[in-house]
Amino acid sequence: MTLGERMKTILSERNMKQTDFATSLGVSANYINQLVNGKKTSISDTLAKLIEETYGYSAQWVMTGEGEKNLNSPLSAVKIQFMKKLNKMPDDEIAALLAFANSLDSVKKALGMKVE
Repeated sequence: MTLGERMKTILSERNMKQTDFATSLGVSANYINQLVNGKKTSISDTLAKLIEETYGYSAQWVMTGEGEKNLNSPLSAVKIQFMKKLNKMPDDEIAALLAFANSLDSVKKALGMKVE
C-alpha cells in the first residue's frame, strides 16, 4: 500500500475532506492532495506523529505501511483532541464542563435513557 493509499484510507475512515484534514494538521490542502495522488511519496516524522496523536493511526504505519495501523488506544481521535484541550484549561473552565456533563446525565435520566 502506497503512502497515497494510506492517506486515502485515513480520509475515508474518518469521512474527511482533504481540506479539513489539511487544516487539522496545519498543512496546505495542496500538500495533502499531492500525498493522496502520489506526487509526494514521503512525509516527515513530525507530520506522521501529528497524524498519530490527532487521529490514532500509528506513525510507523502512516510512513511505511508496516506495523499496526491503529494505536491500541481506547480513546477515539475526538476524545484525544478533547483531552489535549482539557489539559490546557484552567480549573474554573473544567468545572463548567463537568457541570455541563452532569446536566446531560440529568436530562438522560429524565428521558429514561441509560446513563453510564
